[in-house]
Amino acid sequence: MSRLIDDRRGVSVTVGYVLMLVVAMLLLGTLVTAAGGLIEQQSEAVIDDELTVIGNQLASNLHEADRLAQVAHADANATAGSGAGRVILDVRLPRRVAGSNYLIEVDAETITLNTSNPDVSVEVGYPETVVPVDAGGQFSGGDVRIVYEVTAPTGPVSAGRLEVNL
Repeated sequence: MSRLIDDRRGVSVTVGYVLMLVVAMLLLGTLVTAAGGLIEQQSEAVIDDELTVIGNQLASNLHEADRLAQVAHADANATAGSGAGRVILDVRLPRRVAGSNYLIEVDAETITLNTSNPDVSVEVGYPETVVPVDAGGQFSGGDVRIVYEVTAPTGPVSAGRLEVNL
């Protein structure tokens, strides 16, 4: 019986197994921490790319609405100044990008798109329009309507406004 008390071979196997588990858990924790930062950076890059695409799409639609407003104004002039002319352009934009809501702000020459989680901001320029653009502040992403109404066909087309709203 004294031989079994002095035998330490079973202890070394158990200690080795526990040490192996501890090292494996440390490695796994390190990998998860490193991968979390990488995933966050990739998420920001994806959101940046998506916001740039959305901004370019809206810029293209503003340019298209400007051209249509010029045609509507010329048409109203050609029909003896009846004043009947309206352009409505509905633009379908995604409501969310990579699971985050975003805000759009249209200024005189730029479209700014922002998300808050993660904090990403993108500015997209658009070509100068003949008709001034009025967006009335920030609005959420999603469906957008661009409206131009001919109010004074005998005046210049720039007397009107392209109104961007939800």
